[in-house]
Amino acid sequence: MRTPKKRPKADKLRSWRASLMRSRSQRLGIVYAKDERSAETKAIAQFKIGEEQRRRLIVRPNDD
Repeated sequence: MRTPKKRPKADKLRSWRASLMRSRSQRLGIVYAKDERSAETKAIAQFKIGEEQRRRLIVRPNDD
């Protein structure tokens, strides 16, 4: 009898709110990632954030 193959578990993705610091923060949108560092990377790619604006990027857990 064969042993059942273990399926890889899907990473638990959290929703993260991405925004840019300005005089008021400008909300960009929501990205789904496992941790804050990968959420920041996804936000940079998804919202096409340039080099100058990357230092103003804020990524926080979405509590909604």
